[in-house]
Amino acid sequence: MIAPYIIGIDIGGTKCAVTLARHSEIVGRWEFPTAEESSPEGVLKRLAHLADAAVERTGVSRQDVIGVGASCGGPLDPDTGVIHSPPNLPGWDNVPAKDILEEALLLPVKLENDANATALAEWRLGAGRGCNSMAFLTVGTGIGAGLILDGKLYRGKRGLAGEIGHATILPDGPPCLCGKVGCLEALASGSALGRTATALFHGRTQGSASAREVTGREAVEAFHQGDPQAREIVLRSAAYLGIGIANLLHTLDLERVILGTIAIHAGEEYLEVVRGSVAAHCWPSIWEGVDILPCGLGDRAQDYAGISLWME
Repeated sequence: MIAPYIIGIDIGGTKCAVTLARHSEIVGRWEFPTAEESSPEGVLKRLAHLADAAVERTGVSRQDVIGVGASCGGPLDPDTGVIHSPPNLPGWDNVPAKDILEEALLLPVKLENDANATALAEWRLGAGRGCNSMAFLTVGTGIGAGLILDGKLYRGKRGLAGEIGHATILPDGPPCLCGKVGCLEALASGSALGRTATALFHGRTQGSASAREVTGREAVEAFHQGDPQAREIVLRSAAYLGIGIANLLHTLDLERVILGTIAIHAGEEYLEVVRGSVAAHCWPSIWEGVDILPCGLGDRAQDYAGISLWME
């Protein structure tokens, strides 16, 4: 029997991507910056067009494509397929993403919170294999957690479980896009790194026309180059992330925590600060034996997220 093909769609605040896979083997990938489209409908229709082109370009029969798995930052409803105002996707208010994609592609679509979908991918194919209770934290543009508890994906009563990025870490901290202040996401995400680095950059170049926004990725690159201010903000964000993880461990008593994006690129020094912060804020009896690891799938984790929804 020929292994079925799956279309994976990643809807992100920075970029969107389409992946075509044969079971767990990726055969093609295409992406574009989210900001290139002016509306949610424009983004979704472009994703559908890319998916159609991917199938045609690779010579795959439509009959061999079993479905589409789409991942997006929450909040969203996986049952109705409606996206409800994610902080990192301004204007995406009550968007019927599942219906739009199904109408455009004439294929069944499963929509899932990106952290949940990536947790499934890491659990089945990556650093979560063999683990019964784990969390995957996105640590990218935003921060969210996908939870595997007792061998099952846990969504919670309203499908909103795992929004650790909006747990309060500093009650008088910086504002978050969700409307609160002092959230973990406002302190430790890629967006937070970029905002802090931008303020530092503007301070260095005050009065210069060259002042510009700095991305979280650029902040991490400067960290690796030994820039003292970049090192300070990156390692401070790691310490804040450790506090968030300690709170998660106290609540759920997990075996393993897997970290995405920033943890992959920032490297072992960053991870050691995260682990040290967890140890400092967690009961030893809960922290003992817990593994904190970078994504086993690396930068491919988001590509496997949507695909994993059809890998039952």
